[in-house]
Amino acid sequence: MQATGAAVIAPQEVDKLSPIDRVVAHGETVTLGAHTAAVIDVSGHTNGHIAYHLPEDGIAFVGDSVFALGCGRMFEGEPQQFWDSLARIKALPPETTLYCAHEYTQANAKFALHADPDNDALQAYADEIAAARAKDEPTVPTVLSRELETNPFLRADAPEMQARWGGESPADTFAKLRAAKDEF
Repeated sequence: MQATGAAVIAPQEVDKLSPIDRVVAHGETVTLGAHTAAVIDVSGHTNGHIAYHLPEDGIAFVGDSVFALGCGRMFEGEPQQFWDSLARIKALPPETTLYCAHEYTQANAKFALHADPDNDALQAYADEIAAARAKDEPTVPTVLSRELETNPFLRADAPEMQARWGGESPADTFAKLRAAKDEF
């Protein structure tokens, strides 16, 4: 951009919103200052949604694809597409710190407890979240290993979640969870 000298690097789908200097897609890399990030397709919330994984730094910027104890609404995507995107996030090293786009954790905890009421790790996490928010402390970023244990959307492939929510596949279970959250 002329005002700042910054280059706009984005997926093709953003072209309808802003001119793009460099179009990127899943599997490519970008340089952010001294850091290299892998581009991950996390479509589902919106088509073309991407995340940046900086493996050397142990972090990922996941936008609205994953939140602490939640995930974005499906505005443009389909359940299988979104589940495939979540599977790509799930495949990152468990110690990866996830930077999501919003602080929705406390509200997400309420639904997560409804969705997965027998999860002791989730209950402990929800208690920590309530204590942090009572002191006006942030609850993001989060760590993937914790989300793998507690986030109902990332657990749609867990037998106990499939038994509770139904579905013939993890994507089906994910769809049922997402629809329930939309109405929660």
